[in-house]
Amino acid sequence: MTTVPEERTYPPRPPAMVRPSRSLLWRWIVDLIPTLVTPFVGIAAALGLVVLILEWQGADPRLAWQFLYDGTLATAAERADLMSYWMPLAITAFGLVLTYNAGLWNIGVEGQIIAGAIGATWAARLFAEGEGWRAQIAPLGHGWVLVLCFVFAALAGGLWALLAGLLKTRGGVNEIFGGVALNFIIQTFNMYLVSNGGPWQPVGSRATETAAFPEAARLSSYGGFRHLSLTPIYITTAAFILLVLIMYVSRWGLQLRAMGKNLRSAFLLGVHTERNVLMAMMLCGMMAGLAGSFRVLGPYVTRAKLTANPSGGIGFLAILVVLLAAMSALLTPFVSFAFAMLSKGGQKIESGFQWSDPPINLDRSLVRVLQSGIVLMVVLAFGVRNRYFPPRSAQAAVDEDEEVART
Repeated sequence: MTTVPEERTYPPRPPAMVRPSRSLLWRWIVDLIPTLVTPFVGIAAALGLVVLILEWQGADPRLAWQFLYDGTLATAAERADLMSYWMPLAITAFGLVLTYNAGLWNIGVEGQIIAGAIGATWAARLFAEGEGWRAQIAPLGHGWVLVLCFVFAALAGGLWALLAGLLKTRGGVNEIFGGVALNFIIQTFNMYLVSNGGPWQPVGSRATETAAFPEAARLSSYGGFRHLSLTPIYITTAAFILLVLIMYVSRWGLQLRAMGKNLRSAFLLGVHTERNVLMAMMLCGMMAGLAGSFRVLGPYVTRAKLTANPSGGIGFLAILVVLLAAMSALLTPFVSFAFAMLSKGGQKIESGFQWSDPPINLDRSLVRVLQSGIVLMVVLAFGVRNRYFPPRSAQAAVDEDEEVART
């Protein structure tokens, strides 16, 4: 009996490597040019709007930019003040990059900064002003007390953000509404602590603030600049390195970006979306809490203390920073530096025009108009770009969807 040999099957031959043609390279360049030009078009439009406002008020725009430079970069002391303001803004924006890439609009970051400030103040009162065993920590060196202040601040901010995450995942409350509500609650609680005979207000004082912290709970100044300390710079740099590793190296960063694109699709692909939401919110809150500790521990405040408004609006400003940076971890430090310049230079612009000849009364809110206008114009510019000059990849996806709908 003869047997028929089995027919052998061979795996398909892999396709040959095809070098990209010049037409493909040209298309890539054509798609890249609008992406690079669009932000500058939006910024130029915003600056043009501010120039028109200054001209309408009778102020010289060139003089305004000179005042802005004099108030931020002209002297070493001004640069030190700018650096001190930049650090809490930058570390708050780093945390928001995580949540915004995950599709979480963490509006409650302002309250998380306040929670961190309260946590740092609590640690200072416990370990630098306490009695008994707690007072024994201060003689070991103020570094130990500062470490405890930072730990308490990070935990307070992280737990406050975790509460917003739990409201979203377990309570079905959108993080925007939950964050706004938690902001109001923590602001009210902070006012209770430092005003109207609150537990942390000094006896007989009418000021809405605590007493000045002891030396053991204050950041030490650097280089003769009473408003500059190296500790926030070190912590913010470490936070930036951690952010870059998460977003561009780790698998978790890939999962966060997938959640930001489509939360349900990420869940169906096996991503633990609920756990990632809680982790991203908590890590963002910890960074915001550290920013709150920078704000109350000095040395760039007159005296290290907790005030009625410890955040100073940095949380909402960080939201604008992340939006303008397109949620990019690499662009966020530069955009936050530019916004820090605008915020710090606003006071110099206001006072400079008041002492000019003739004097011109300009409110510092003009800087806020510039900041918000830049974000608005950049967003509008990207909208126009996507409407009239869409990327070819996006256009191909749209055409494919239309073809599927027709069939």
